[in-house]
Amino acid sequence: MILLPLPFVVALFLAVFAVRYARTARERGDDAFAFVALMMLFAFQSILVGARWGYGATVLQPFMAAMASLLPPAAFLAFRGLTGGATRPGLADWPHALWPVVVTALLLFRRDWVGAVIIVDFVFYGGLLLSMSRGGPDRLISSRLDGVVTSYRALQITGATLIASAVSDMLISLDLALSAGRYSGAIVSFGTTVSLVILSAAAALVDPARSDGNAAERAGEPDEAEDLPPSSQEATEEDRAIARALDALMEKNGLYRDMELNLVRLARKLGKTTRAVSRAVNRCHGVSVSQYVNEYRVREAQRLLRETQDSVVQIALEAGFMTKSNFNREFLRVSGQSPTDWRRAVASRGA
Repeated sequence: MILLPLPFVVALFLAVFAVRYARTARERGDDAFAFVALMMLFAFQSILVGARWGYGATVLQPFMAAMASLLPPAAFLAFRGLTGGATRPGLADWPHALWPVVVTALLLFRRDWVGAVIIVDFVFYGGLLLSMSRGGPDRLISSRLDGVVTSYRALQITGATLIASAVSDMLISLDLALSAGRYSGAIVSFGTTVSLVILSAAAALVDPARSDGNAAERAGEPDEAEDLPPSSQEATEEDRAIARALDALMEKNGLYRDMELNLVRLARKLGKTTRAVSRAVNRCHGVSVSQYVNEYRVREAQRLLRETQDSVVQIALEAGFMTKSNFNREFLRVSGQSPTDWRRAVASRGA
């Protein structure tokens, strides 16, 4: 009986999931190219791991190293699109391709340096992603506000996993030095497989937005988002003016009902930069922009739950939520109850 290594099973799962993810994104008009490509890279690397450690195909070792060095920059370029940068790699991104080139050259001339370079690669891009997350969910200006929290968590998970993978490589180096690599195969096969599953799951959590010229819209803005806690500074008169204008858009125009709403679109409506809008909401309301908008959506959902007999799913969509899971999470955060329990409680008080 032929045994199928676990990495092969993982690769098949990732490939199928990537295809489904791409189909869903296409139906919604989203540009998910970077994240689909990332998941396919993970699947290919998993195949290499399975062949190398499941069937002893040592000839694949150099390919595994070169592919491994490509994964961190690919993850960084994918998440960059959510911060207003280009959603697809371009000619200007050629420096990121140097990692596999350097690793390939080292495999030919200084093989003993390969492990150290890959560790630096993973730590460098893991650190970049975690640094990107310092601005909070509002840093992901191109992500839909309905799904920005999950995208933000995915960003954090990816950064942390890349650094954890670097630690795993250090353990392998230690094992090679202390026990001649007795446990290296198990560490690489299991550790890499688990890391690829986590990284792919994180990529799947991302809610990519439509491709609508995000980079151009962000031109002229500072590269860094506001990193200070919401209550760390007093609101200025400009902050209060922006907050009032935003309140008017929400209350009079019902802008929160737009499922495609993101920070870029809000800023464009107000004629302000995304950073100025984020700062105004943080300082005046003490929450992120996504929480601010979702609070309006929850209040609208509460009105519909109270005044209509529509289903919870239908009400979630009418209020501006794209998924039931995000609706339930935000409703619980705002009201302390699930939508069903809230409706039942309101009905019992009115009886």
